[in-house]
Amino acid sequence: MAFSLDPDKPLDAAFRKVAVSQLEDAIKALKKQPRGLDEAIHDARKKFKRVRGLLRLIRPAAKDFSREENARIRDMAADLSDGRDATALIECAAYLRGLADDGRRDMALSRLETALRERRDSAAVSDAALKKKAKEAIHACRDAIAAIEEAAFHEDRSAAAKCIGKAWKKQLANAQVALMTVQADGADGDFHELRKKTQTYWMFCALLSPAWPSALKAKRNDAKALADLLGHEHDLSMLLQLLDGPDAPGLDVGTLATCREAALETRAQLRRRAIKSARKTFGDEPDVEARIIRTLWKNRAHAHDGE
Repeated sequence: MAFSLDPDKPLDAAFRKVAVSQLEDAIKALKKQPRGLDEAIHDARKKFKRVRGLLRLIRPAAKDFSREENARIRDMAADLSDGRDATALIECAAYLRGLADDGRRDMALSRLETALRERRDSAAVSDAALKKKAKEAIHACRDAIAAIEEAAFHEDRSAAAKCIGKAWKKQLANAQVALMTVQADGADGDFHELRKKTQTYWMFCALLSPAWPSALKAKRNDAKALADLLGHEHDLSMLLQLLDGPDAPGLDVGTLATCREAALETRAQLRRRAIKSARKTFGDEPDVEARIIRTLWKNRAHAHDGE
């Protein structure tokens, strides 16, 4: 089903439908593994991120429940993360190769990509261990589904709209703070924080799109593009940490220096683009946006009640 809430349903019912659907999709991916176990785990973790975004949206209406389930799903996703970071570094090296404009860089990055593959394979968790983790995640998903199906917020439609507006205001304000921080400091962790805030804002736009389809579709697209940009930035930061650390691949000094140079140049470009994009994406006043969202959601609900 689409990743959006139905404004014609009570908030808890709309929440349950979407959250359960996402977790059931994660279970299906981990069970069937149509593209292999690694891709199944990657797909499941994307579903977990969506459920966590949904939990943030309904937090004002169900604070304790939201925190408990967020912690459950966060821990479940973390337990499945073995190997994904190593794969992300390989993909990052390949991404840099696609941008290389001379043979020297291409050769150096090709060597780095090979070294990163060997590093991942030598440290890989066994298939048996991964399968065990996948089974544990399936059980945890079922426990989460059971908890979600019992959740009841008992909010009337006006209160639900107020809850949504409150969550939206907080998320946009937090994103603006994250943007100001990267403009002031620009540390790796600051850009990662902006990425997380952007991902959640993208999810909010998708979840609430039925209330304001045209505007939220545009906002969702802008936020998704920014999140993807910041995803590449984050992978480059992780790659640079590896190249500068004690566990750097065993390549010659010149090759490592060329790879580092390429990563630094590309990351600087991405950071400039991300800041420019974030200023546009998060440029509106949180109070104003939240009030519009709250009013539109309430109007949809009232229209449904009047039918």
